[in-house]
Amino acid sequence: MKNIVLVLCLLVGAQIALAQTVKVGTTTRDFADNSRSNWLGTGPRPLRTVIWYPAGSGGVAEQIDDPQQFASPVGVYRNAAIADKRKCPLIMISHGAQGNPVQMRWLGYYLAARGFIAVVVAHNGSNQEERRTTENNRTLSDFCMWERPRDISVVLDKILVDSEFKTRIDTSRIAVAGFSLGGATAIWLAGPIFNMDSLVKSEPQPPAQIRAAIDRLIALSKTDPVIIQSAKRQGNSFRDRRIKAVFALGPAIGHAFSRESLQSITVPVQIVVGDADLIAPKELNAEYYTENIPTAKKLIVLPGERGHYTKPQLAHERPAELQEVSEIAYQFFMSTLKLN
Repeated sequence: MKNIVLVLCLLVGAQIALAQTVKVGTTTRDFADNSRSNWLGTGPRPLRTVIWYPAGSGGVAEQIDDPQQFASPVGVYRNAAIADKRKCPLIMISHGAQGNPVQMRWLGYYLAARGFIAVVVAHNGSNQEERRTTENNRTLSDFCMWERPRDISVVLDKILVDSEFKTRIDTSRIAVAGFSLGGATAIWLAGPIFNMDSLVKSEPQPPAQIRAAIDRLIALSKTDPVIIQSAKRQGNSFRDRRIKAVFALGPAIGHAFSRESLQSITVPVQIVVGDADLIAPKELNAEYYTENIPTAKKLIVLPGERGHYTKPQLAHERPAELQEVSEIAYQFFMSTLKLN
């Protein structure tokens, strides 16, 4: 009987077609980490979160019309109850630099429609919270990137005690996925140690407009007490032993982690990258990670940019590409989390 329930929870819509196989619910949480300050020094670090899940009764029906992520509008039920009493696997999701949870709803929706609970964490705050003065300015949360894996673990703590979700999560089947800097964040949670000096030496010089923003942040990091306190955490281990598998699309900052550090990873890792990725070139990142993580599956290289979209595309191409990545992630989690 237990196996039958698990099949019902997870094997809905295993084909690549993005048919809405179960009702999808979505809701938000305004979490915060009281152990860390916000960048303004006025309160705790905000951790706004979007949750996708198989929906039960209630909720407000909405249509998401986003041709950059979905081939056609998809229906969701905002604040619906989660479907019945069964427990489902949980996937934590980390977005890319300068991004937010909206950037990753293609994956959250896809997994929820197939019986997973997917939790997307907002690493970046508002412009005021990040103290941004221009749109080209790097955020403090991206500059102090070592705060990201801690963000995921803190939100995981809170989801596991959330009144609506705590009894619906299979705590033996928790994994993490991420894109770009979020892909690196996902790998970070498996235990490697970050080294800023190594990153600076290996990364290509950024464009001038970005370099100027980085220089301002470097100067600020030498005088601002909140950033100085944050910097003390950059060499910490952020391994979260609750994470049983890691999926990374176009992961960045590969050489921030030494070969020896990456070789300490023991959970299954799947890395996917586009062969035309200009932002996180596979030679410096995806290939480096795959070669040095002993538990990494064979690197999957797909045609195109796959997430780091810098060139024009036909209207149907991007959602089709993201759907293909979603299916690869789904199959990886089904296999590594040992779901029938």
